[in-house]
Amino acid sequence: MYLLLTLYYITYSLADPPAAPLVRISLGNIRGYHKYSLEGRRFSAFEGIPYAEPPVGELRFEAPRSARPWNKTLDANTLFVCSQTRHPLLEEKKAQEDCLYLNVYVPKDQPSENDSFDVVVNIHGGAFMNGDGNLAPPGIIMDRDFVYVNLNYRVGALGFLSVEDTTVPGNNGLKDQQLALQWIQTHIKQFGGNPNSVTLMGQSAGGASVHFHYFSPKSRGLFHKGISQSGNVLMPWAIQEGALKEAKKLAALLNCEDANIRNMIYCLKQVPVEELVLKTRDIYRFNIYPLSPFAPVVEVDTDTSFMTKHPYQQLLSGEVNNVPWLTWITSEEGIIFSALQPPASYAEIEKHWDEWSPYMFDYQYAVAESQKKAVARRIKSYYFQDEKLCQDNINKFTDLMSDRYFNVGFERAVIMQAKFGKSPVYAGLYKFNKTEGLVKLFGLAVEGVMHGDDVALLHDLKPIRDIKLSKPETEMKNLLLDFLVSYAKNGKPGADGVHWEPVTPGKLNCLLMHDADDCNMVENVEISAKAFWDSLELKENGNIVRNGTTIPII
Repeated sequence: MYLLLTLYYITYSLADPPAAPLVRISLGNIRGYHKYSLEGRRFSAFEGIPYAEPPVGELRFEAPRSARPWNKTLDANTLFVCSQTRHPLLEEKKAQEDCLYLNVYVPKDQPSENDSFDVVVNIHGGAFMNGDGNLAPPGIIMDRDFVYVNLNYRVGALGFLSVEDTTVPGNNGLKDQQLALQWIQTHIKQFGGNPNSVTLMGQSAGGASVHFHYFSPKSRGLFHKGISQSGNVLMPWAIQEGALKEAKKLAALLNCEDANIRNMIYCLKQVPVEELVLKTRDIYRFNIYPLSPFAPVVEVDTDTSFMTKHPYQQLLSGEVNNVPWLTWITSEEGIIFSALQPPASYAEIEKHWDEWSPYMFDYQYAVAESQKKAVARRIKSYYFQDEKLCQDNINKFTDLMSDRYFNVGFERAVIMQAKFGKSPVYAGLYKFNKTEGLVKLFGLAVEGVMHGDDVALLHDLKPIRDIKLSKPETEMKNLLLDFLVSYAKNGKPGADGVHWEPVTPGKLNCLLMHDADDCNMVENVEISAKAFWDSLELKENGNIVRNGTTIPII
């Protein structure tokens, strides 16, 4: 038997390679090429398919327009990256403003429209400031039978600048995603995908992006399940409440300051993209803070609006697209901020705590100027008591950043969507720590499962780590893929021996994922210091005043 298998694989490997895959859609012909998954499965790859007109020149800061047809066969073998500021944890890539392309991967040598594979669409993270579709490459996920799509959308000022009126209402990055989803509905059948079984997934800002589509009426019908890893609409960095102020800051840096907003935008459209991106870096107050100076906003009502109500308000009234939601966070999300904070800077943070806290903890627009110092002192007292920030208590800094940036918003969104929504919500806490994760890569003197550790087992992150998976990692990777297969197929995450129960109204039922053979449901788990953060009465989510009415907090 072994000899027969060996002869089969030798014959298979020596056989003539199949012809390049070719797909015909209404826009034109597309020629792809073949790639191999982690386990050696050959699949078709179509990389660099335009779904929108290039957003350059007069189209900068405008809602995207659908791609035009092409005449010659498109050779889809190029990965694109949108212009962006450099992220300290990511390799620098060649980027350009003409970047609205998507990539399609098919589990066959030649796609056929007679197939009907479940479609998985990944939206990348990067704080709405960085990233590209290839942050979630196909190497691992194509070990299963999906039609897999990842995509670019505009980031930073190019994607999320808003002047809070009809001139540039904002959310162009989300509108890019929406247009890509419309493209998928129109064309994915020709790749063998099922347009009636589309699962969105994303991590960090990608997870928040997925969640935003639950609150946009124009996204209704474009997807049928959603997965948000370490990101949702109620996390403090997900919505920008000071958009006009941030836009004016950038304009001043680029000598485009003008009391007439239309003149200001006209000037910004003339600035070379390289200069605009370079000056965007100067928006940060210090280090990487505020995390997302350009991010989604609640828009004024226009023909192209993505979202005109705050998602918190929509949750309270049950205005949520009626599809299941699967979401989880890692157990020590905030380690990523420890990784970006060199030990030598702790004394500086301690020295400037009162001044920097509104930016570091993302409440610069959520507290009156006269109250910012008091809030900073309360945060310091709660997490550090009388201690000074130093290497020895970096775990307390991690707890603080985990709570503020992820945990509180996770608890609130899960509980509210389960209570006021109509479809099931599944929640998880990823605690798998048997990995050569990012903590070890950075050599941090802290234990835990940081922001992004789960992504490494769902996507082939060779730019970050090029390490052969261990046996526990392989088993955990397979479990995550089993969850994805089950959820994409029937809207319920499950695997052999693991029953993932939905959240019940008022109770945070949560699957704790310690290991592939150690997953257990916990009822009404408490993950964060939610009561403390609620006591600060920050003007965000439930404390935001809309049209003269304060929205009640939950």
